[in-house]
Amino acid sequence: MTASLDRRTITVQDRVRLTLETDERAPQSLDFSPLYQDFQFLGSRQLRLSSHASGDSRYRTRWEILLRPKSPGDIEVPRLQVGTQSSRPLSLHVLPSEASNSGTEGEPLFIEAELDRREAYVDSQLIYSVRLYHAQELAPGSQLSPPHLNGGLIKPLGEQQRYNRQVSGRQYEVIEQRFAIFPSKSGEQSLEGPIFEGRSALDGRRLELQAPAREISIAEPAYRSARGYWLPARAVTLEDSDIPEAVIEPNQPLAYSITLTATGLPAVRLPDLAPPGTAALDVQVDSIELDEEVGDQGLVSRRTEHLSLIPRSTGTLELPPVDLTWWDLSAGQARNVSLPGRQLLVRSAGSEPPRQAFSGLGFEQASLGPGLQQALDKSRLLIALLTLTSLVSSLGWLYTFNHLRLLRRESRRQAQEEELRRHRKLLMAHQMAEKNTFQALAMACQQNNPEVAKLRLIEWAQNFWPDQQIFSGEDISDAARSQALDFLILDLEQHLYLEDDMWHGDLLLEAIGKLRARRPEGYEDRPAVELPFAS
Repeated sequence: MTASLDRRTITVQDRVRLTLETDERAPQSLDFSPLYQDFQFLGSRQLRLSSHASGDSRYRTRWEILLRPKSPGDIEVPRLQVGTQSSRPLSLHVLPSEASNSGTEGEPLFIEAELDRREAYVDSQLIYSVRLYHAQELAPGSQLSPPHLNGGLIKPLGEQQRYNRQVSGRQYEVIEQRFAIFPSKSGEQSLEGPIFEGRSALDGRRLELQAPAREISIAEPAYRSARGYWLPARAVTLEDSDIPEAVIEPNQPLAYSITLTATGLPAVRLPDLAPPGTAALDVQVDSIELDEEVGDQGLVSRRTEHLSLIPRSTGTLELPPVDLTWWDLSAGQARNVSLPGRQLLVRSAGSEPPRQAFSGLGFEQASLGPGLQQALDKSRLLIALLTLTSLVSSLGWLYTFNHLRLLRRESRRQAQEEELRRHRKLLMAHQMAEKNTFQALAMACQQNNPEVAKLRLIEWAQNFWPDQQIFSGEDISDAARSQALDFLILDLEQHLYLEDDMWHGDLLLEAIGKLRARRPEGYEDRPAVELPFAS
């Protein structure tokens, strides 16, 4: 097992990346405990790499570990072991840093930091508040960096607030900033405090402070929906636009929109909303809007999907309901939010309502003159009445027999109809969701946004392979069995890990398009399998 450091000389405030690599595909777990004595463990990432050449396949496993030294001096990175393999120890020279700690109350410059809670779920919101107190004037260009959490998403909540406050009899100017933090990994983690860097306006002296780190405990998701998403939030609402009651014609698109609002979640984590289409009613996503604003409880996000409903046949068509399950962080339980199904009345162009062409006895009602009516023979009327009586009597016992038979089948039929509805809804949901998630993935790739592309890639794969458990890029590689896609996923994850904004999504989109092209012909138009009714 090989080991390397990205740098051999750092300051006590810097981070160093330790890279370990072994030629085993599925090694045992790596024990990080030898590192805890001299380093703060900031997080790790495990990658599985493969190469294929001349029919020979080779597999490797790589760990990338972020560390921060606890003290200056010459430190040895200890030997780490996996099974029978072990790495060699490495030396690291740590210089003292000019940055002090967060300072203490009463000094000319100090930092306060607050975290609303120390325990949270994966992807749920933590609110972090930092306040910089300075009694001396700061030079222009001074800045306060955001906190850092390995793999976490951090968003500022509004602009910095500036105000004056007296502490221990001394007047300070305060710079306050709030952040929303969304951890992406479970376990015990260290949240690094923000760093202030600036200079004094009086003498130009360099000033540097860092808020203390906070230890947080992140739990695994408590519940996942049938579609695989996890929505931990304070509040969730679902709204849609009105559908006019006017009659429409086949192939005439009807505009429709659905909006999901969530408190305590970023917009990029909100799931797809479009209901599944049917053979009679096509549902197409025209555009997607993602908005975020700051509220009293943190981040408030909205996802609006603008849809086109296109009927393909006439009659009364059903738009399926939309159901979402989310986790209520305040109550600690799963909740549902839904939109009811809608009905659309579709008629062919130029058609008119049917006319009443028959009378109560079933004979065509014609306008008869008075002379012809008086000429009706009484005997013919009597024969008609006797014939009608005989016909009604015969139909009566047939109706009774059939009605009893239908009653016996009704209870079984209702249960099977409900099962058929759920079965068809699930199959159609996968077909429609795959198309919608691919459109969202294409938008992220075209915008060269690696963070959104990673989320949309997993959502698309979950619908493209609904019979497999897919929750990571590694799961996608196992399902796709594509060497090109393996390298593109590793490239995407590497850009996310290094926070590199030079990622381009055109190659990934091209590889996904080739996968979709290999699906069986007519996949999207294939109807759901119907369950037979018991006779």
